[in-house]
This record gives sequence, C-alpha cells and structure tokens, in this order.
Amino acid sequence: MGTSGSFGGGRPMVPSWVGEPAPEPAAPPTEPPPDGTDGAPDDGQAPDGPPQAPTPPAPYPPIVPPAPGQSFRGAKTDMSSGTRSGSRDRIRRGAGKFVSTGGGGRATARQMGSSRAVAGGIAGLASAISQSGPTEALRRFNLEGLAGAPAEEVFVALTDALCPPGGTIDEALARHALLETIAALAAEGLGNFDELSQDDLQEVFIGVVARSIEGKILNEVGTNAIKLAEDTAAVERAQRMLHTFVVGCVRDRFQAAGDTLSTLDTSQIDQYVTDLYAASLELMQTLGEAE
Repeated sequence: MGTSGSFGGGRPMVPSWVGEPAPEPAAPPTEPPPDGTDGAPDDGQAPDGPPQAPTPPAPYPPIVPPAPGQSFRGAKTDMSSGTRSGSRDRIRRGAGKFVSTGGGGRATARQMGSSRAVAGGIAGLASAISQSGPTEALRRFNLEGLAGAPAEEVFVALTDALCPPGGTIDEALARHALLETIAALAAEGLGNFDELSQDDLQEVFIGVVARSIEGKILNEVGTNAIKLAEDTAAVERAQRMLHTFVVGCVRDRFQAAGDTLSTLDTSQIDQYVTDLYAASLELMQTLGEAE
C-alpha cells in the first residue's frame, strides 16, 4: 500500500500535548545480564527463568564541535537557562534554535543517516511481521530462532544487527537511541516478541526516532549546557522536558501522516522515515520559535 497520509506543509498546528507538564521518568530497568549473555543461548532457544533486562545504554558520545560556520550559542544559552530555572519554554526554544541553526528540519534530518537507517530497520520489521509473521520477519537478520523469546532480548540482538558497537558519532547515537527505547519499554513489560502488537512496534519506532533526535541535540548543544547545573534534579528535569517535547513532536507528525507501519511497502520506508524526521524537526523549530 502507498502512504496515504501526509506529513503536511506550511506552519503546523500546535498539538494538544503542548503545555502539558513533563511526565515522571519511568522506573529503571532491572540489573543487566552478566558479561557474555546478550540474549538467547547459542541454540537459538529462549533461556530458562525470568527474562533479563537489556544492557543499559552507555552515556552519550563525546560532544563534537559544530560544522564550520555553525554556532549553537543561542541554543546553548536557552538550554542552560531552562535547566537552571526549570523553564519548559526555554528548553523548547533551545531545541528549536538547534534545528534552525542546522539549516531547518530537512537539512538536520540529512545529517542523521545512521539514525534514519535504524528507524527504517524497525519500520521494515513491523511491516514484515504484519505480512509474514515474526519468525519470517526475523529470518532476514538470522534471528528466527528468537521469535518466541522475550521481546527485550530480541531487540538487543536486533540492535547489534542494525547498528553494531563502534563507528561514527551518528552510529553511536542511533545505537543509544534504540537501546534506551528498549530499556524504557522493558521497564513497562513487553512480553515475548511473537506477542507484540503493531501498536507495540509503533512505540519502539517512535521512541527510536525521538531519542535519536534528543541524542543529537544533547551531543551537539545541550550536554554541557544542561550539565552546567549542579543540581542533579534540575538536570534530570531538563532532560525529561526535552524528551517530552521531542517525542510529542514525533508522535504528532507520525499521526498526521495517517499511515501505520504495517501498511508501508519496503520501497517506501526510507523516504517515509526521512520525511518523518524532517517534519518532526520542523515542528520543533516552529514551536520553539513560538515560545
């Protein structure tokens, strides 16, 4: 099926979630599995006993300097001010200035090739599951033996397949976004992989897109600005406010498109994901400028 919806053009309408307080953080995942156990055993069967939580993601990679001619001073000022004062508006304004400084939503999206690839992998997985079931969908990654395993174990294995450790900063941010999304959803309980609904897969997809955007902002703008605050609670509050803002924009643009991941043809996924990143970033810029 084609993509019947549209990410829209012109000035986006303000979503209903704007103005809502940031939610409390999810409960942290349980202890990670010991070294050398990253999912199912070698025979491809799910391990006995309770499922083990995925390994928590590593801290964001080191900050890299902006490209020549690119200054995030305005964005950093707003991020720093928002962290110290607890101002949600200043955090949003800083995020919007980040997009503007980067040349707008589509230009910023083009800089996130690895993140788009990982998000596209999740979208393709959801589409394949709807068409041929979880076992066949995992076969393309040589993980078909894990179809009945706990979902978090399967997604950790998929992380290694979609975005192995190491590589560029963008690749590290993409990997971090997927692992962080898995950890957050695992804390709520995902069940076995072959029991996941399309809504569950949609949440993984939206989480990856949103957290990869957050990671880019924090890596290039906000890590130093946010960590300038000595109050740990203020830092955590600022990060929650940024997450609420970014995931709200991504969810709004995803819903505006009118499609579900299960309706996407594989030939359309790359363009769909690129358009979603661009539209979400553009909405962030628009709302940030309105603060």
